[in-house]
Amino acid sequence: MISSPPKPAKPKLATRRRLIDATARLFAEHGYNGLTMRSVAQEADANLAAANYHFGSKDALVLEMLSERIQPINKRRLALLEEAKRRNGKLAPSAHEIFHSLIFPIGEEIARSSKSRWSLAQLVARTFTEPVYFIERMHQKFFSQIAKLYHQELSLAFPNVPTKEIHWHLHLAVSSMLGALAQHRRLRDFTEGVCSEEEVGEMINRLIRFVTHGFVMGINSSSTE
Repeated sequence: MISSPPKPAKPKLATRRRLIDATARLFAEHGYNGLTMRSVAQEADANLAAANYHFGSKDALVLEMLSERIQPINKRRLALLEEAKRRNGKLAPSAHEIFHSLIFPIGEEIARSSKSRWSLAQLVARTFTEPVYFIERMHQKFFSQIAKLYHQELSLAFPNVPTKEIHWHLHLAVSSMLGALAQHRRLRDFTEGVCSEEEVGEMINRLIRFVTHGFVMGINSSSTE
C-alpha cells in the first residue's frame, strides 16, 4: 500500500508560524520598541490584517513569541527541581541542585542548534534594554511564580536565613545568570580568543558553580555581619 504524502500546513497556521518567527528575529535585532505589527507582517511575508487577526496587538504577539521560548525552559526547570526533591527525600535540595535546575535548561536550549543559540542569547540580552512596563509584564507572565518557587526552595535549604537575605542573594544570582548569558556571544572577543562561545556546556557548568558559590558565600557572610 502506497502511503499518502503528508498534508501541507493549513494556511492560517503557516501564517501564524511565520509571524511568530519574524517577531523573534525583529525583537532580537531591534527590541520591543523597534518593531511594529506592520514590520512583522512584512518580515513574515504576510499582510497586516493577518497579523491583527492572529494576535490583535504587538504586546500579544511579542508575549506569545516569548512564551514559546520561555515556557518549555520553565517546564524543564520544574522537572529537574522535582527530580532533586525526590532524590533527597525529606531533606531539602542543596543550593547546587537548586541552581542546576534553574540554569541547566537554558544551556540545553542554547546548545540545541547554532540558530537557537544566537536567538536565545539575543533575546536574553534584550531583557536589559526593554521598557520597564514591558519587562514588568514579561516578569509577571513568565517568571513571577518561578521566582516564588525558587525563593521557597532556597528558604528550605537555608532555614535560619532571613527571607530578605534569600531575596537579595537570589536576585544577585539571577542577575549574574542573565548577564553571563547575554554576554556569552562576546566571549571570544572578551578573552582574545582564549575562550569560545561554542563551549556552551563548559560555560553553563561554570555558571552553575559560580552562582552556587556566590549565593552560599553571600548568605554565610550576611549571617556574620
